[in-house]
Amino acid sequence: MNKIHLLDEKTINKISAGEVVERPASIVKELIENSIDAESKNITVEILEGGIPYIKVSDDGCGMNEIDAILAFERHATSKIKSDNDLYSIGTLGFRGEALASIAAVSHVTLQTKEEGALFGTKVVVEGGKVIEKTTCGCAKGCSIEVRDVFFNTPARRKFLKRPSTEAMYITDVVTKLCLSHPEVSFKYVKDRKLQFITSGNGNIEDVILRLFGNEVYSSLMSASFESEDLKLKILAGKNSLNYSNRNMQFFYVNGRYVKNKTLTAAIDEAFKTYIPVNRYPAVFLYMGIDPRQIDVNIHPSKLEIKFSDERRIFEAVYKTIKDSLHKYNLIPEVKIEEKKNIFEIETPTILAEQTKLYLTSSDKELEEGKKKLDNEFKGKNVFLKDNVLKENSKNSSLDNHLAIYEEYEHEKEVNKNDLAKKISDIRIVGTLFSTYIIVEKEDVFYIIDQHAAHERILYEKFTSQYEKIQTRQVTFPIVVELQPGDLELVNQEKELLNKLGYAFEEFGNNSIILREVPVILGHPEARQLFIDIVEKLKDKELINKISLKEENIIMMACKAAVKAMDNLSEKEIHKLFDDLKITENPYTCPHGRPVVIAITKTQLEKMFKRIM
Repeated sequence: MNKIHLLDEKTINKISAGEVVERPASIVKELIENSIDAESKNITVEILEGGIPYIKVSDDGCGMNEIDAILAFERHATSKIKSDNDLYSIGTLGFRGEALASIAAVSHVTLQTKEEGALFGTKVVVEGGKVIEKTTCGCAKGCSIEVRDVFFNTPARRKFLKRPSTEAMYITDVVTKLCLSHPEVSFKYVKDRKLQFITSGNGNIEDVILRLFGNEVYSSLMSASFESEDLKLKILAGKNSLNYSNRNMQFFYVNGRYVKNKTLTAAIDEAFKTYIPVNRYPAVFLYMGIDPRQIDVNIHPSKLEIKFSDERRIFEAVYKTIKDSLHKYNLIPEVKIEEKKNIFEIETPTILAEQTKLYLTSSDKELEEGKKKLDNEFKGKNVFLKDNVLKENSKNSSLDNHLAIYEEYEHEKEVNKNDLAKKISDIRIVGTLFSTYIIVEKEDVFYIIDQHAAHERILYEKFTSQYEKIQTRQVTFPIVVELQPGDLELVNQEKELLNKLGYAFEEFGNNSIILREVPVILGHPEARQLFIDIVEKLKDKELINKISLKEENIIMMACKAAVKAMDNLSEKEIHKLFDDLKITENPYTCPHGRPVVIAITKTQLEKMFKRIM
């Protein structure tokens, strides 16, 4: 008896449906995309209990005639393409002709549709892939599809569906992404008979973001754009103070389609590097228009992953667009101290972060009132600032050994003062707090600067600019470094990189080397341990390229060489610190992404003390 046999059509359809219909959210996605391709202006999505028993998607698109309404349920029946040549210039969301056939194979489907100008509409009822009813009906122009009892005939697949609340979450995610991709379409989303949201359909993507995510995200957005002959970019990125523990707030759209692409992700990560903390991710809404022939969407039935024909060019365009945006906008977080109702609870006021309005540049207006809560809280403590505190510190300053680092900085690069320079010029130094934070005053705002973060940023940019010409010094007494087993081979392999970082060395017995030269910025005490730390970084498999290795090691060098918390600074050193900070490319965060400076206005303090209401 033969072991191999052909499957019947019914079984084939069920298997094929599994590629398209993974869960109720897959059905919603396919139906909405069909509505968008039908040039609908208004789309309504209704679900019950996670879409398992009931889904309905209705639109006011072009609709179908009686013949097309039947053909729509045939596998590989589509109006989007006619031949294989069309696969290289796909301009619609759907094109395979599998959606309705796959959905109907595992559920009960009722379709009502009517073309413009037709007297009657068409109603088609399909159960388990078989048409059981076809009649005329009265209905509005467009299309309405009801899907009931998903996976009713495939109990194994239905058993693996999540709870209704979880399935509803997946559907909400799908609807959200499609709303963002088509701001020109008005979406109405109803879950369990409760209206979730309505978008206006006015074509304004910022309006959609406001309706979906609220004012916190909306008011933090920075807008940037790029355009060439065959590439168009619009990017709305949240400021560095708005960041998340995952990438769920990153949305990429290419020619109107939500996609995932490693090149886009890498460009965003690289642009925001040193602006936000490690393992935190910015909010990004990226819209790209590109010649369809330069992308490949026909990789998987989900059409989620895409490839670009020129990945490097795309990376550079996205990276530069976001980087320019970060340079343009004011990134100083302004805080508001909100008083407690009980006077005895004033020890723990809440800090509110302020984000400037969309498209507001620092030159247009000073920092506005704080609006949004941060997740952080601090306990208020008594602060005593002596008039002569800076004079006392000047004699015992720990920065004396670091002053040489500053001396040539202004002469080595063209002085191009950033926006922070305007805000902290002509300041009055009030004092220091906890020997860690510098407090300065200007007009109606006072600024709190983290001295370590500020110095670290200065050194990071200095070391980066000096990377190809870093100065070294021969050590008086050779420094022996004992390596772990296997590290010697790694050190020899990365010798060129280590040389550029200022280290000259040679082997010295088994698993040992002798340091002959070290970077002049470090001095002998830190040279040995820092070298060991760099070797450990070289082992990190996530740092897959030399650029990342260079970045990580320069950050480490800057961190170790920078003035630390509890180091007392003289007034001269504070002014020097500010002068150097003014000409950095990014004065707002340290290389690890932590804030360098925050601002508090006089108005905020007066509100706290009830001077104004």
